[in-house]
Amino acid sequence: MAKIAIIIYSLYHHVATLAESVKAGIESAGHEATIYQVPETLPEETLTILHAPPKKDYPIATTEILTSADGVIFGVPTRFGSMPSQIKSFIDATGGAWASGALYHKPVGVFVSTGSGGGRETTVFSLLSTFAHHGMQYVPLGYAKAFGELTNLDELQGASPWGAGTVAASDGSRQPTENDLKIAKIQGVEFATFVGNEKNVKAQEEPVKEQSTTEQSVKEQSKATAKPATKAQAKAPAAQSKTTTTAEKKRNPVSRFFSKLGKLFD
Repeated sequence: MAKIAIIIYSLYHHVATLAESVKAGIESAGHEATIYQVPETLPEETLTILHAPPKKDYPIATTEILTSADGVIFGVPTRFGSMPSQIKSFIDATGGAWASGALYHKPVGVFVSTGSGGGRETTVFSLLSTFAHHGMQYVPLGYAKAFGELTNLDELQGASPWGAGTVAASDGSRQPTENDLKIAKIQGVEFATFVGNEKNVKAQEEPVKEQSTTEQSVKEQSKATAKPATKAQAKAPAAQSKTTTTAEKKRNPVSRFFSKLGKLFD
């Protein structure tokens, strides 16, 4: 079973609603998922002016959550076609994980929420640089498992092959549609399947690596304990060969006679 962290920032709960569907998809695929939220950076006065509802009761995300998870999905609202400062602030605190390579080859995905639909793809794109620097494996939604939902034009929908999404309206009054939530669940299923497969491959590779390391250790130990040949032992074959040659000459007087006789007629 893979452990997947869903890390979000949600001001008006649109991203949180999508996150619940992503979580349901992950769990339906037989894996474990937990939703975390990044710390809020806006002061209370600003949140009051924006009429922001109280935060969901999700635990606060930390770098340790990132490194311990088998895979990570970010839920990100759009701010001028890019990630919000709250997500950026969280990412900027992952320098230690970058230095140690703790996130190297860790699968990562993204889903978004936009006001009017603009920036849903560029917001994901704004995160790709971070993924590249950490060496993470970006896993997009694609079309293969959600073609009908992504191409459904009967209603406005905020998803794309980059990831699930919703259009919240400029005042945040519009909530995710049934189609938005269905796509989010599909993304959860497919991402979890990918992460689970990656984890199984690594688990199968570990015994092979351990066996290889053990065999190498045995070889090195054998080399270290082997005694080098002494000079007398090294010269022994040559001496033996010389003795053998002399003995052969003594045992073959006829050959010696004909050899000398041949030289007289040269």
